[in-house]
Amino acid sequence: MKLRAGDRLKAIRELMGMTREEFGQLIDIDWVRIKNIEQKKARVAEDEFAKIGQMFPELMPWLTYEGDIDLEGLKTSQEKLCRLVAAKIEAGQIPSGFYLEEKIKRAS
Repeated sequence: MKLRAGDRLKAIRELMGMTREEFGQLIDIDWVRIKNIEQKKARVAEDEFAKIGQMFPELMPWLTYEGDIDLEGLKTSQEKLCRLVAAKIEAGQIPSGFYLEEKIKRAS
């Protein structure tokens, strides 16, 4: 199923186990704006993609065009948050309803 960027943003936030307010503070986007994006009342702007990309560079292919999530890339990322995402994935703490499991590429 094709997800919108707002759905994928929500999946990242839920994977992090954060509220909209906490996630907004982390990526420097107002929580009301995040709410509007997640509820499909607004689209992710270019500068917002850039802010998210700075914090989660290895998740950008999935966030922007529903590309694959490279688990090994997350595990070896320079960004601590990406390594945290990898640990949550490996621990099975994946939010349901976003088809993340189908996009995660594990090392063979």
